Amino acid sequence: MKLLLLAVLLLLPAHSLFAAAEKKLITIGFNPAENADVIETNGKLFSEYYKKATGLDVKTFIATDYTALIEALRSGRIDFAFLPPFSLVKAEEIANAQVLMKSVRKGQAFFYSGIIVRSDKGFNKIEDLKGKNIAWVDPASSSGFIVPKASLITKKKIDPDTFFGRQVYAGSHDALVLAVLNGTVDAGATFVNDKAGTDGAWTQFLKGDEAKKIKMIYLTDPIPGDTMATTKKFATEHKDIVDKTVKILAGMGKNDEGKAILKALYRIDSMIVATSKEYQPLRDAAKVIDVDVK
Repeated sequence: MKLLLLAVLLLLPAHSLFAAAEKKLITIGFNPAENADVIETNGKLFSEYYKKATGLDVKTFIATDYTALIEALRSGRIDFAFLPPFSLVKAEEIANAQVLMKSVRKGQAFFYSGIIVRSDKGFNKIEDLKGKNIAWVDPASSSGFIVPKASLITKKKIDPDTFFGRQVYAGSHDALVLAVLNGTVDAGATFVNDKAGTDGAWTQFLKGDEAKKIKMIYLTDPIPGDTMATTKKFATEHKDIVDKTVKILAGMGKNDEGKAILKALYRIDSMIVATSKEYQPLRDAAKVIDVDVK
């Protein structure tokens, strides 16, 4: 009988033998939208909250850039990731990612991209920037590159590659805002939370009179909110953990501690369930500027 049992076990696929193995450690990846030290501090607060809610050990992974975050998800170094919209689209193709939740800020599950300038430079419309220098955030940034560049092409018939004098990458939204403020560049593309341009990256990273030195002169169409995602493989193998994670995220916007952590992390008020279909505008924008999601 023992020999028969051993023979049966040897014939089973390896994954079947370990599918029921209980996972004790979860690694969560965070995108570098701003200063890495700030993200690390707030990421640890999130991980502690998650550990307390699940009883699982939790590690934080702070990516150096958006591409590194996607690669960590693809390789299995992380189990969950806070992904910006376009990074989600790339991760679906590269890492077989599965979106779980999207962010809500001030009652809306979307945001915008805006092109900002110093208020005292005399730039009042996008056409005033012909021949001037612009900063983007990152080649994989939704509001800091993909969407605004595609919008200029489709909405204004402006080719940024010939229209602007010089294009640079700031690396993060806070660095981009400072580049505009300090005059290192004439303009920059970053996130905006309202159509009027009264709430955006510059109002979050700058204080008082400094924030007033920045204004928005161009606004894109809405962009679906940034996300929490996993991989389809992880979702299949650890459905119970994924279900718990969705429940935890949904509940964070309903208690004071959870709200404070989400707000500190990425200025999020709450998170709601999302679907891949909602991110089609990012796929369309990528086609316009000929960006390969792979």
